[in-house]
Amino acid sequence: MKYIKYLIFFFSGTAAAFFISFWIETMNPEPHEGALLFESFAWCASMYVAGVCGILAGK
Repeated sequence: MKYIKYLIFFFSGTAAAFFISFWIETMNPEPHEGALLFESFAWCASMYVAGVCGILAGK
């Protein structure tokens, strides 16, 4: 539990990176549906884990 705040920063950073990657892929004239699906799932999973770590850090 000592280093949980670093996990919050890490997963928030990966969520931001996946969101930017998703945003760039959507600007592609022919986006790849698999990449969009993976990036949206990865963004949601990163935000979920960051939220869980935030809840655990608050206790």
